[in-house]
Amino acid sequence: MDFKILFSIIKKNFKFIAVFTGIVILAALIYSWRASGGYNVSVSVSVYSKVNQPTQEYQYDGYYSIKAADEFSNTVSQWFKSREVVNAINKKAGADSSGGYLRLLFSALKVQKLAPQFLEADFKVANPADGAKIAKAMDFVLQERAGQASKFSGNAVFTVIAGEPITTRNQADYIFNSIIAFIGGFLLGIFIVLLKQE
Repeated sequence: MDFKILFSIIKKNFKFIAVFTGIVILAALIYSWRASGGYNVSVSVSVYSKVNQPTQEYQYDGYYSIKAADEFSNTVSQWFKSREVVNAINKKAGADSSGGYLRLLFSALKVQKLAPQFLEADFKVANPADGAKIAKAMDFVLQERAGQASKFSGNAVFTVIAGEPITTRNQADYIFNSIIAFIGGFLLGIFIVLLKQE
């Protein structure tokens, strides 16, 4: 298409493109505003194990300890998907009867395995004090469950430690989002106008 014709079409439909772009920018700002607020909390979870071989002929304690910890870290990551475990964390953190932490933890909690013996739990809270309470409760509940699991694991003894929470304010970048929305809205508006010309 000739640039003169394209420019003429844009000029003729500039009002529509401007309004459409404005709507996209407004939608992006509303989304940014709703997505921001509160605090993001990240807690590292380390899994350790001690495996005692019953025989003295081969000494592979180190290898089996790492292997057992790797396998057990998969179990720990699954614990976070259990409402029972999340409920225990909430109870220890002092959640009220309405289950404010429970709803927040269970719906927003993301756990990923970063290394064989290392997990990271991410969630959102309304204020930093809540993040510290939940992290402390998480450490208590995970250690308690690891102790229970060790009783039924034969020669393996498991230890799970939740580290100190790293808390950052959840703040959207309104300027960047507005620029992206402006470019996207403007180009999409032109595309819609060109489709109407066909």
